[in-house]
Amino acid sequence: MRHLLAGCLIALTALSGPALAAQSGAKDEAKKAGSAAKDAGKDAGDAAAHAGKATAKATTKGAKSAKKAVTGDAHATCVDGSVQAGKTEEAAAAGCVSHGGVKP
Repeated sequence: MRHLLAGCLIALTALSGPALAAQSGAKDEAKKAGSAAKDAGKDAGDAAAHAGKATAKATTKGAKSAKKAVTGDAHATCVDGSVQAGKTEEAAAAGCVSHGGVKP
């Protein structure tokens, strides 16, 4: 009877060994998958940040070009120190009439 119980115990231990190893392997794979998902999330966050910065730069550049279209590239400094802008030099100088004229 003692030999029968010992034999059953040994057989049971031998059969359960690979099952425990498989659980351990599955656990490691789950950890690797979780780590990969975490890295992918970080990469996606970085990509979103870069896209946001690019959008902000494009918006700023567009606003500057729109301002130039409205005010023009010509500027004139008046005698009182103020600066007038216009589409042409003559238009900018005309803005200095009420400021004492154009500074020489």
